[in-house]
Amino acid sequence: MPWRRLLPTALIPNVLHGAAQGAAVPTIPLAAVSLTGSSATAALVAAMLTVGQLPLTLPAGWLVARFGERPAMLAGTAATGSGALCAYLASSPAILTLGVLLIGVGVAVFAMARHAWITASVAGVVRGRSLAALAGATRLGMFAGPFLAAAAFQLCGEARGGFLTVVAMSGLLAVVVSCVSFPKPDGGETEPRQSPNVLRTMWQRRDVLLRLGLTISVVSTMRHTRRILVPLVGTSVGLDDVTVAVVMGLASGVDFSLFYLGGVVADRWGRLPVALSALVGFGLSHLGLALATQLPAGQWWYLASTMVMAMANGWSGGVVATVGSDLADPRSPAPFLSSWRLTTELGSAVAPLAVAALAGAISLPAACAMLAILAGAGAAALPSSFRRHLPGELS
Repeated sequence: MPWRRLLPTALIPNVLHGAAQGAAVPTIPLAAVSLTGSSATAALVAAMLTVGQLPLTLPAGWLVARFGERPAMLAGTAATGSGALCAYLASSPAILTLGVLLIGVGVAVFAMARHAWITASVAGVVRGRSLAALAGATRLGMFAGPFLAAAAFQLCGEARGGFLTVVAMSGLLAVVVSCVSFPKPDGGETEPRQSPNVLRTMWQRRDVLLRLGLTISVVSTMRHTRRILVPLVGTSVGLDDVTVAVVMGLASGVDFSLFYLGGVVADRWGRLPVALSALVGFGLSHLGLALATQLPAGQWWYLASTMVMAMANGWSGGVVATVGSDLADPRSPAPFLSSWRLTTELGSAVAPLAVAALAGAISLPAACAMLAILAGAGAAALPSSFRRHLPGELS
């Protein structure tokens, strides 16, 4: 593991970026509920965190390939901080939605830069562990973020105070990225960067994107929808805002404890066992959340399901990114990785909107149950997708 190279350029920045995301995750739906009084509207606003990432995914690949990792990280950090400030000052659902969209844009650009850097900087034999470590750094920040948000809730007396934590973490992240040097990858190109053709790469690799990319995107979908459902189900079973934030912080701790183990398994025994077992865990935990709102011991069902979900999320940390890196050209990974990230985040953007629609038209338990079914379908389809595009995984 190239710790000396990755620690200042990727791991420390990811801790700070993860702390900003961790603070935003409980803050967005809780602030939306406080502003609108509707769980369905809150789910729709929270979905904008993922939806905001999609429009910038392909341009982010071009930005990284053309100008480099540091400018892309700084641009993403600026967008995240600006969006959080906008959301904190919001006096209407429209302004809050705009702020959340900007946060999502910043996440997309920053994530693209760090993914491309790891792909170009580490050997394939340790790629799973490297990307798992990257995910683990994010999870460390995600663990701290909800606690920082809970403290901000108490200090400000309202849920939107958590956005100030996002602003503070973004400012600190900008300072760190500005001071760190990004050495050229071993064996990397020394010629000036050329304008990449992202759309041509997307067309040439369309088969793998549509088959394996869309199938494994279910893992990303589960990872994002849990951020919406966990706080909303928590409030529906009678927990207050601070308790929900603390539960999410504890879940992030469980999540963090498993990230490196998943990376080791991915490097030694393949990516498929990690992704497949995670989908099973996500399916069971979403089903548990659906039951939590219906059973007398709902708060215990909620706590158990949240922890199982955290285990699945931690175990699968980095697996979607690792598969993308396996398929990308290490000499210039950003053009393909931008298409890969767009494809694997499509489900993450659509599913939260479906959650909002189901919660409004039917019920919150129905939304949880539908996601459990989606996880099961993804688990059933995943082996054949790997067999077609990464046959070595099944040998």
